[in-house]
Amino acid sequence: MRSISQPFLRRPVLTVVCSLLILLAGCTALFGLGLEDLPPLAPTRVSVSANFPAASPEVVEQSVTRVLEQQLNGLEGVESISSTSRQGGASISLRFNAGDPELNAIKVQNEVNLASRRLPQAVTRQGLQVRRSSEDLLMILGFSHPPDQYVPTFLTGWLNQTLRDELLTTPGIGDVQIFGSSELSFRLWLDPQLLEQTNLTLGDVSRALAEQNVLAAIGSIGAAPVPAGQVLSLPVEAEGRLRSQSDFENLVLRRLDNGGLLRLKDVGRVALGQRNYGREAMNLAGERSVAVGIYQRDGANALDVSRAIKRKLQQLEASFPPGIELSMIVDVADTVQANLDRTFITLRDAVLLVLVVLVLFLGRWRLALIPGLAVPVALVGSLSLVKLSGSNLNSLILFGLVLATGIVVDDAIVVSEDIAGRIERGTPPEQAAEDAMAELATAVVATSLVLAAVFLPVLLIPGSIGRLYQPIALAISGAILFSTLNALSFTPMACARVLGPGGGRLPGAIGKLSRWLRQGMQTLQSKYAKQLEHWLQRRRRIALVLLSGLVITASGLAVMPTAFIPDDDQGQIRGYFTLPDGASLERSVAVMDDIRRVVSEEPLVRTGNFYAGSSFGQSGEDRGSFYLRLQPLKDRPGKEQSSNAIKRRLNRKMQQRIGDARVVLITPPTVRGFSSESGLSLELLDRSGGQLSLEQFGQVAQDFIQTAKATERFERVSTRFDASFPRWRLELDRNQLAALDLDYSATLREIGTAFGGRYIDDTYDDGRIRSIVLQLDGRERRRPEDLTGLMVRNRSGELVSVASLASLTREEGVNNIRHFGLNRAIRITAIPAPTVSSGEAINALTQAGDRIGGSNIGLAFTGLALEEQRAGQVTWVLFALGVTVVYLLLAALYESFIDPLIILLTVPLALLGALIGLKLRGLPLDVYGQMGLLVLVSLAAKNGILIVEFANQRIAAGLALHDAIVDAAVNRMRPILLTAVTSLAGFLPLLFAQGTGAASRISIGTVVFSGLLVASLLSLYVVPTVYLLLKRWRSA
Repeated sequence: MRSISQPFLRRPVLTVVCSLLILLAGCTALFGLGLEDLPPLAPTRVSVSANFPAASPEVVEQSVTRVLEQQLNGLEGVESISSTSRQGGASISLRFNAGDPELNAIKVQNEVNLASRRLPQAVTRQGLQVRRSSEDLLMILGFSHPPDQYVPTFLTGWLNQTLRDELLTTPGIGDVQIFGSSELSFRLWLDPQLLEQTNLTLGDVSRALAEQNVLAAIGSIGAAPVPAGQVLSLPVEAEGRLRSQSDFENLVLRRLDNGGLLRLKDVGRVALGQRNYGREAMNLAGERSVAVGIYQRDGANALDVSRAIKRKLQQLEASFPPGIELSMIVDVADTVQANLDRTFITLRDAVLLVLVVLVLFLGRWRLALIPGLAVPVALVGSLSLVKLSGSNLNSLILFGLVLATGIVVDDAIVVSEDIAGRIERGTPPEQAAEDAMAELATAVVATSLVLAAVFLPVLLIPGSIGRLYQPIALAISGAILFSTLNALSFTPMACARVLGPGGGRLPGAIGKLSRWLRQGMQTLQSKYAKQLEHWLQRRRRIALVLLSGLVITASGLAVMPTAFIPDDDQGQIRGYFTLPDGASLERSVAVMDDIRRVVSEEPLVRTGNFYAGSSFGQSGEDRGSFYLRLQPLKDRPGKEQSSNAIKRRLNRKMQQRIGDARVVLITPPTVRGFSSESGLSLELLDRSGGQLSLEQFGQVAQDFIQTAKATERFERVSTRFDASFPRWRLELDRNQLAALDLDYSATLREIGTAFGGRYIDDTYDDGRIRSIVLQLDGRERRRPEDLTGLMVRNRSGELVSVASLASLTREEGVNNIRHFGLNRAIRITAIPAPTVSSGEAINALTQAGDRIGGSNIGLAFTGLALEEQRAGQVTWVLFALGVTVVYLLLAALYESFIDPLIILLTVPLALLGALIGLKLRGLPLDVYGQMGLLVLVSLAAKNGILIVEFANQRIAAGLALHDAIVDAAVNRMRPILLTAVTSLAGFLPLLFAQGTGAASRISIGTVVFSGLLVASLLSLYVVPTVYLLLKRWRSA
């Protein structure tokens, strides 16, 4: 019978050229592929920022956030809208699930422009920023200098003027933020007593600034049209701006009665200071520091952006001012590169192990070489498909290649073993190759189609789940495609020309070990033949075992703990601290220094930066944050030196030594772009339509947290929302204002200028645009009496004390107001206990929400928790589709609905083996494990195909049903076990992975190794038994 391989057997040069072209295409693609850890999983994010100086969270929510949200709501492709209204400003985040990222940002900008006319003038004058960026930091750079070398504002000014703009030109950067400081501006600090003595108010000074700090546009002398004969036309220049500290100090406020001039320096002082105060920073050595946080643009390659930043810094370093020191606090690219390096090592080890197994079990180096050549052809060739798909070479594709390493040799082993056996029995090599391929070609094609077809539904999955699964599916499918071509073309041709009776035996001790293994395989084959006859006579017991396995598998899947992506050691620890509400910056700085001292005692902390006045997007003098960079993971062997162990150690010390602040340490998430910290994020939603006050809503959040904690499934459940934040309430008597002839809005503006600062205008200094901010001097804003003692001017020009028309009372309020989906929301973060999976934690939180909630309270998971929920909904649909596609494909191939059922009945046994492996290692079933289950469908079906195909051929040749299945199973036992051992050897590096990214490799390795081990052993008994039962039932 003519086989599909006959043309390749007749034309060996063409066959070799085809294999070389596959290798050449893969090598060419390899040099054009970029490197990344994971493909972009997070949705596109566009952020909108608005500043409203001195405004309370409630005022910002009503006048800014609500206006912008209502305008942005309904934009095409928006997945979610969230916002935070805080003291002095608002930030809105939009996540898009579709559309071009640049076009999404443009659409947001257009809507913001439409809404800007409804915003307060103070907001529009400050400007609204619309940016595309990832939510997580790519890099933090720390800058410091020796004490007293420069004035305090020098470092801030240099970073804003020089470095920030240079970094923003780097491709792939979404935003650059200065931590621990703010941009420079001209600060005009006025003395209220001197103002009163000179009969002036802050409003008078503001008007003088507006009159004398102007843009001058004069024109030209002699510009056309002029009478004929004009020779020159020259522009006229005039300086309208106040450009220096001296210019502002000499600003004329009023002419005195004696003819003299009252200047700004007579009632206050001028300084080039920070636009916003209330922040301090220091490095691990305790020196004052300013940090630069760099956010990558969503979709950008972290490795490429990091390299570009480092090249830029090398170019700029020579121009740094003397004494400026740069330290790398956070660099995500280090972890990305380490993970890729470890995955490459895993791939290398898998290839070596597969080759060693081939040599030992095949016994002849020539025979081992032929299937061994399938590995580079398949793996390298698959890279050409990766390139065509537009993907980069990432850790998921490398996972796929590692899994494929043990799979791609299967067909070549089956083919070469069969041909070698025929040659040993005296058949001429070419005839042996033709006969073998006539018998095996259908099985080879069938197994390959099954292996590839199970991944077809993966291509249909949208969103981040699809982007997570598709690279693995692409890598395995591509490798299988090229390995099948190799098994049908190169392998039979090479066997026909290289193999001969007894040639290429292994010498010495290796040969002895190989002979011992092959003899053991023969002995096992003989024993198996006897055992199979025994169990076929007791086939009902085997059927009972199969049914029991199905029930146990279904039950195990129902109760198996689940997770999304396992947490890995990222080489970083982050943290934040909060003091009692209303604590001053001075107290925060003291706590920050105490934390620094504790951290400096930990030898595994490489460097760090500490901040007072801000905490992960929240500003306030009573809080702070810090970032720690640990020693490389290769220098931290053992669990006691992991980031989690170091975190727990530091946490114990801080609880003992820092008494007046709450300190929380966290580790960054494995998947970037969803959140800045690990754990589960959720939003508690107020759907009451305004019936719940913020205080009542805050109490609901506390009830939820206590209910969740009571389950004892969490290490920490917390929120940063605070409805008892102390503050003063100013009440103006409108009747008194009218009686005293005072303008209500002008009075509020005067008080706001005094205590919140007022942006007046801009000027130009040292090549930079500087804002001008007017405010009372800090010494005159320390007590409530300073506010009530302020003087304001009425319409008649008289000065009136605020004390005569206003009162101050102490009250409690909120520190920020959050929205999610246009509802008021409180963000809650939950860290599962070490023995609790994230899936179990999500269920516990959902149940806690059901207990405390009602129609007025909703619960919305965000970030990785939301992705895990979606993965759970999609995975089993995907699994069912994969099995269905394989079944239908096999049915079409065998023209039977019974044979595919026989083949696929081993799949539940493979799943049972996977669950046993996970249980023994204490691992949850995460998305990597779920992808491993999909791989197991094809691996388990492959063994069944070899037995069923061979049995069908024996029946067609005239053998009885019982004899045919026994002959098929016994003859296929050796290739089944050999391919299983080869695949298992390829999975070993995953099973015992170490280093960065080990958790994900261990997860998928455990599933495929334990599942294939159980399926390979049991399929030798289950497939023949079910084949015999169903065939007899059908014939009856």
